Amino acid sequence: MPDDTWLVAPEDAYAQWQREEATGADRRAFADQSIVQHRSMFSRFNDYLIAHGATVASFGADHIDGFFAELAQDCAPGTTTRLRYLKLIDRFTRHLVNVELRADNPAAQMLVNENWPQDEPTPIYLSPEDDARLQMVCVATEGATFKELRNTAIVALFLASGVTAAELRQLRVDDLDVQGERPTVLVEKHGPRIARRVPIDAFAIDVLRCYHEARSRTQPPTQWLFIATAGGKPMQPDTMLKCVRQALRSANLSAADESPRLLRNTFGRRLIIAGKTNEQVSNLMGLSSHRTAARLRQTFVPREASEAQAEWLAAGLVISYTVTRLPLSRGAGTDQYVDRKYRRRASAVIIACQMPCPGLPASANDRSTQRVEPAHASHSNLP
Repeated sequence: MPDDTWLVAPEDAYAQWQREEATGADRRAFADQSIVQHRSMFSRFNDYLIAHGATVASFGADHIDGFFAELAQDCAPGTTTRLRYLKLIDRFTRHLVNVELRADNPAAQMLVNENWPQDEPTPIYLSPEDDARLQMVCVATEGATFKELRNTAIVALFLASGVTAAELRQLRVDDLDVQGERPTVLVEKHGPRIARRVPIDAFAIDVLRCYHEARSRTQPPTQWLFIATAGGKPMQPDTMLKCVRQALRSANLSAADESPRLLRNTFGRRLIIAGKTNEQVSNLMGLSSHRTAARLRQTFVPREASEAQAEWLAAGLVISYTVTRLPLSRGAGTDQYVDRKYRRRASAVIIACQMPCPGLPASANDRSTQRVEPAHASHSNLP
């Protein structure tokens, strides 16, 4: 990559550097989810520099201070957002010094005076009011192009199911079931996250059905649900990031972290406000522990429940869930399911969900149970 790309297309340069060279404190490459979040953070910092007549090669400590003053308006007390931004600025600035695009690193000295908090950082999420505002822009508009419909559907699925960016990128057309009264999305096991079938929140159903219909009419050589090109290539992290940021702008919202993680946290917190347990929330989010759910619960003020539910009811957006993990083989006493046709073993979750939603047929509000049977499980654990 030519070094001057940092001067003419800094976001492209950062994305390529992050993908090919950047490492964390342990000298290991960053995970896909971290890369998406870091690109979002860099993009916001770069936007600030442009607005104030500076570049990645010319900014100083005063620009960093000004950026943090603006950032503080979107940060809840107790978060580590400032420190995470400072570490990111320090990393790429050290690189620019190494390639002689800068003579100094103003973030280095500032970082010396920072310390990680002893407690768990507070997750970043949208308030119930802002959640409802973003839901209102997750709609199919008349005359929208395929690309516009795709971008809206991506944001709607993030907000309505809590999937991660890496999980959404791997979804296939058949994983989104929009035919029934209660559409669901099948998320296969990805890294430490368990396989699950997640009910789609009501506000996203129409736009996802519209997109699924449009996607089914295309004939690319691949089966990815969300495609970036006519050739069927899967979505790239930076494109999904731009979809989220554009949707937030359309809803006149901003946040310290404008990545898909913001919408995932908002989804989990919405379930907690609806009265769900940590186990139920963790199962729907594909988490093997309750750590994230517990952190989200710590942000919850009980009065938010009645206020949020009243607002969601007025907008027809209320969804409630009951989720349980159950053994899938009699007498086994485990959470394992054996696919006897292919002799494959995969972790699974049984999800029973109840979705009282204005406008849906009465039968759609009955309790039902869904079983996850991963279609592409690994053969490495054959019995």
